[in-house]
Amino acid sequence: MSEGSKSDKKKKKELTEEQRKKLLTYVPGVGPKTAEKLTEAGYDELDVLVKADPEALAEAVTGLSVPKAEGVISEAVILKKLIDDGKMDPTSPRRRRRRAPEPDPDLHELPPAQKIESPEEITSIETGLEIERKEMGIPAGPKWLTRFERARIVGARALQISMGAPVLVDMTATSKEVFALAENELKSGVLPMTVRRSLPTGETFDIPLKVLLENTRLD
Repeated sequence: MSEGSKSDKKKKKELTEEQRKKLLTYVPGVGPKTAEKLTEAGYDELDVLVKADPEALAEAVTGLSVPKAEGVISEAVILKKLIDDGKMDPTSPRRRRRRAPEPDPDLHELPPAQKIESPEEITSIETGLEIERKEMGIPAGPKWLTRFERARIVGARALQISMGAPVLVDMTATSKEVFALAENELKSGVLPMTVRRSLPTGETFDIPLKVLLENTRLD
Protein backbone atom coordinates (compact mmCIF):
# COMPACT_ATOMS: atom_id res chain seq x y z
CA MET A 1 0.00 0.00 0.00
CA SER A 2 1.38 3.44 -0.98
CA GLU A 3 2.05 6.24 1.47
CA GLY A 4 -0.73 8.25 -0.18
CA SER A 5 -3.35 5.59 0.47
CA LYS A 6 -2.17 5.24 4.09
CA SER A 7 -2.50 9.00 4.50
CA ASP A 8 -6.01 8.94 3.02
CA LYS A 9 -7.01 6.14 5.39
CA LYS A 10 -5.64 8.11 8.34
CA LYS A 11 -7.62 11.17 7.34
CA LYS A 12 -10.80 9.16 7.12
CA LYS A 13 -10.34 8.00 10.70
CA GLU A 14 -9.88 11.48 12.12
CA LEU A 15 -13.01 12.44 14.07
CA THR A 16 -14.22 15.64 15.60
CA GLU A 17 -14.46 15.93 19.37
CA GLU A 18 -18.26 15.70 19.17
CA GLN A 19 -18.04 12.55 17.05
CA ARG A 20 -15.58 10.95 19.46
CA LYS A 21 -17.91 11.62 22.38
CA LYS A 22 -20.92 10.37 20.43
CA LEU A 23 -18.98 7.21 19.62
CA LEU A 24 -19.33 6.20 23.28
CA THR A 25 -23.05 5.64 22.70
CA TYR A 26 -22.16 3.05 20.04
CA VAL A 27 -20.83 0.80 22.81
CA PRO A 28 -23.49 -1.79 23.73
CA GLY A 29 -24.74 -1.12 27.25
CA VAL A 30 -23.88 2.59 27.14
CA GLY A 31 -26.78 4.98 26.63
CA PRO A 32 -26.73 8.78 26.39
CA LYS A 33 -26.88 9.23 30.17
CA THR A 34 -24.09 6.74 30.83
CA ALA A 35 -22.02 8.32 28.04
CA GLU A 36 -22.49 11.70 29.73
CA LYS A 37 -21.31 10.27 33.06
CA LEU A 38 -18.29 8.70 31.35
CA THR A 39 -17.40 12.04 29.78
CA GLU A 40 -17.70 13.84 33.13
CA ALA A 41 -15.45 11.20 34.71
CA GLY A 42 -12.76 11.75 32.06
CA TYR A 43 -13.55 8.72 29.89
CA ASP A 44 -14.70 10.91 27.02
CA GLU A 45 -13.18 8.94 24.14
CA LEU A 46 -13.16 5.34 23.01
CA ASP A 47 -9.35 5.18 23.16
CA VAL A 48 -9.44 6.18 26.83
CA LEU A 49 -12.28 3.79 27.67
CA VAL A 50 -10.57 0.68 26.25
CA LYS A 51 -7.57 1.28 28.55
CA ALA A 52 -9.65 1.88 31.67
CA ASP A 53 -9.42 -0.19 34.84
CA PRO A 54 -12.82 -1.80 35.68
CA GLU A 55 -12.65 -0.97 39.39
CA ALA A 56 -11.55 2.61 38.75
CA LEU A 57 -14.27 3.01 36.13
CA ALA A 58 -16.95 1.65 38.45
CA GLU A 59 -15.82 3.99 41.21
CA ALA A 60 -15.77 7.03 38.92
CA VAL A 61 -19.15 6.46 37.27
CA THR A 62 -22.24 6.44 39.49
CA GLY A 63 -24.47 3.39 39.09
CA LEU A 64 -21.83 1.32 37.29
CA SER A 65 -20.81 -1.90 39.03
CA VAL A 66 -17.45 -3.60 38.50
CA PRO A 67 -18.92 -6.48 36.43
CA LYS A 68 -20.82 -4.00 34.26
CA ALA A 69 -17.69 -1.87 33.90
CA GLU A 70 -15.81 -4.94 32.69
CA GLY A 71 -18.54 -5.57 30.12
CA VAL A 72 -18.46 -1.97 28.89
CA ILE A 73 -14.68 -2.07 28.47
CA SER A 74 -14.86 -5.39 26.61
CA GLU A 75 -17.52 -4.04 24.24
CA ALA A 76 -15.46 -0.87 23.72
CA VAL A 77 -12.44 -2.97 22.72
CA ILE A 78 -14.54 -4.86 20.16
CA LEU A 79 -16.00 -1.64 18.77
CA LYS A 80 -12.55 -0.04 18.46
CA LYS A 81 -11.24 -3.09 16.57
CA LEU A 82 -14.14 -2.90 14.11
CA ILE A 83 -13.36 0.77 13.46
CA ASP A 84 -9.61 0.15 13.14
CA ASP A 85 -10.23 -2.72 10.69
CA GLY A 86 -12.48 -0.51 8.59
CA LYS A 87 -15.51 -2.72 9.20
CA MET A 88 -17.44 0.15 10.74
CA ASP A 89 -17.65 3.81 9.78
CA PRO A 90 -17.92 5.85 13.01
CA THR A 91 -19.08 8.96 11.11
CA SER A 92 -22.14 7.37 9.54
CA PRO A 93 -25.42 7.40 11.49
CA ARG A 94 -26.21 3.80 12.30
CA ARG A 95 -27.69 1.68 14.99
CA ARG A 96 -25.45 0.49 17.75
CA ARG A 97 -24.22 -3.06 17.60
CA ARG A 98 -26.36 -5.34 19.72
CA ARG A 99 -24.67 -6.91 22.67
CA ALA A 100 -24.46 -10.67 22.49
CA PRO A 101 -26.87 -12.28 24.98
CA GLU A 102 -25.16 -13.33 28.17
CA PRO A 103 -25.49 -16.97 29.17
CA ASP A 104 -28.12 -17.64 31.78
CA PRO A 105 -26.31 -18.66 35.00
CA ASP A 106 -29.32 -20.72 36.05
CA LEU A 107 -29.12 -22.96 32.99
CA HIS A 108 -26.90 -25.99 33.24
CA GLU A 109 -26.12 -28.60 30.69
CA LEU A 110 -27.62 -31.89 31.67
CA PRO A 111 -25.84 -35.18 31.06
CA PRO A 112 -27.29 -37.33 28.29
CA ALA A 113 -30.38 -39.19 29.35
CA GLN A 114 -29.69 -42.73 30.38
CA LYS A 115 -31.91 -45.66 29.72
CA ILE A 116 -34.51 -45.83 32.46
CA GLU A 117 -34.99 -49.29 33.80
CA SER A 118 -38.61 -50.28 34.06
CA PRO A 119 -39.73 -50.86 37.64
CA GLU A 120 -40.30 -54.36 38.86
CA GLU A 121 -43.76 -55.63 38.17
CA ILE A 122 -45.90 -55.64 41.28
CA THR A 123 -47.57 -59.01 41.55
CA SER A 124 -49.09 -58.50 45.00
CA ILE A 125 -49.89 -55.57 47.27
CA GLU A 126 -50.15 -57.70 50.40
CA THR A 127 -47.99 -56.71 53.36
CA GLY A 128 -45.79 -59.10 55.29
CA LEU A 129 -48.31 -59.13 58.15
CA GLU A 130 -51.16 -60.08 55.82
CA ILE A 131 -49.13 -62.91 54.30
CA GLU A 132 -48.17 -64.17 57.77
CA ARG A 133 -51.81 -64.15 58.89
CA LYS A 134 -52.91 -66.13 55.86
CA GLU A 135 -50.19 -68.71 56.45
CA MET A 136 -51.49 -69.07 60.03
CA GLY A 137 -55.04 -69.57 58.75
CA ILE A 138 -56.27 -66.12 59.80
CA PRO A 139 -57.45 -64.41 56.60
CA ALA A 140 -59.07 -61.42 58.32
CA GLY A 141 -58.54 -59.29 61.42
CA PRO A 142 -55.72 -59.49 63.97
CA LYS A 143 -53.95 -62.75 64.68
CA TRP A 144 -55.10 -62.71 68.32
CA LEU A 145 -58.48 -62.91 70.02
CA THR A 146 -59.92 -59.44 70.61
CA ARG A 147 -61.53 -58.54 73.94
CA PHE A 148 -64.93 -58.28 72.26
CA GLU A 149 -64.60 -61.76 70.75
CA ARG A 150 -63.43 -63.07 74.13
CA ALA A 151 -66.45 -61.58 75.91
CA ARG A 152 -68.78 -62.97 73.24
CA ILE A 153 -67.31 -66.48 73.56
CA VAL A 154 -67.40 -66.49 77.36
CA GLY A 155 -71.00 -65.22 77.35
CA ALA A 156 -72.15 -67.81 74.81
CA ARG A 157 -70.38 -70.64 76.64
CA ALA A 158 -71.76 -69.55 80.03
CA LEU A 159 -75.26 -69.66 78.53
CA GLN A 160 -74.64 -73.20 77.25
CA ILE A 161 -73.41 -74.35 80.68
CA SER A 162 -76.40 -72.78 82.41
CA MET A 163 -78.66 -74.75 80.04
CA GLY A 164 -77.02 -78.05 81.01
CA ALA A 165 -74.13 -78.39 78.58
CA PRO A 166 -71.32 -80.59 79.93
CA VAL A 167 -68.37 -78.74 81.46
CA LEU A 168 -65.05 -79.49 79.77
CA VAL A 169 -62.74 -78.67 82.71
CA ASP A 170 -62.30 -79.97 86.25
CA MET A 171 -65.02 -78.24 88.27
CA THR A 172 -63.16 -78.78 91.55
CA ALA A 173 -60.26 -76.59 90.43
CA THR A 174 -62.31 -73.44 89.96
CA SER A 175 -65.49 -71.66 90.96
CA LYS A 176 -68.72 -73.31 89.92
CA GLU A 177 -70.12 -69.99 88.70
CA VAL A 178 -70.98 -70.37 84.99
CA PHE A 179 -68.90 -67.40 83.79
CA ALA A 180 -65.87 -68.61 85.77
CA LEU A 181 -66.26 -72.08 84.26
CA ALA A 182 -66.56 -70.63 80.76
CA GLU A 183 -63.47 -68.45 81.34
CA ASN A 184 -61.52 -71.47 82.59
CA GLU A 185 -62.52 -73.48 79.51
CA LEU A 186 -61.37 -70.67 77.25
CA LYS A 187 -57.97 -70.42 78.97
CA SER A 188 -57.56 -74.19 78.81
CA GLY A 189 -58.15 -74.13 75.06
CA VAL A 190 -60.65 -76.97 75.16
CA LEU A 191 -63.55 -75.19 73.47
CA PRO A 192 -64.22 -76.64 69.97
CA MET A 193 -65.43 -73.32 68.60
CA THR A 194 -64.78 -70.99 65.66
CA VAL A 195 -64.74 -67.20 65.53
CA ARG A 196 -66.55 -65.61 62.61
CA ARG A 197 -64.98 -62.49 61.13
CA SER A 198 -66.20 -60.45 58.18
CA LEU A 199 -64.73 -57.92 55.76
CA PRO A 200 -66.36 -54.65 54.62
CA THR A 201 -67.06 -56.43 51.33
CA GLY A 202 -69.39 -58.81 53.17
CA GLU A 203 -67.06 -61.79 52.91
CA THR A 204 -66.97 -63.88 56.11
CA PHE A 205 -64.41 -66.30 57.54
CA ASP A 206 -64.75 -68.89 60.31
CA ILE A 207 -61.42 -69.06 62.15
CA PRO A 208 -60.68 -71.90 64.61
CA LEU A 209 -60.52 -70.57 68.16
CA LYS A 210 -57.39 -72.56 68.96
CA VAL A 211 -55.50 -70.72 66.18
CA LEU A 212 -56.31 -67.32 67.69
CA LEU A 213 -55.51 -68.52 71.22
CA GLU A 214 -51.92 -69.30 70.13
CA ASN A 215 -51.29 -65.54 69.85
CA THR A 216 -53.55 -64.32 72.70
CA ARG A 217 -52.58 -63.54 76.28
CA LEU A 218 -55.47 -64.55 78.56
CA ASP A 219 -53.91 -63.76 81.95
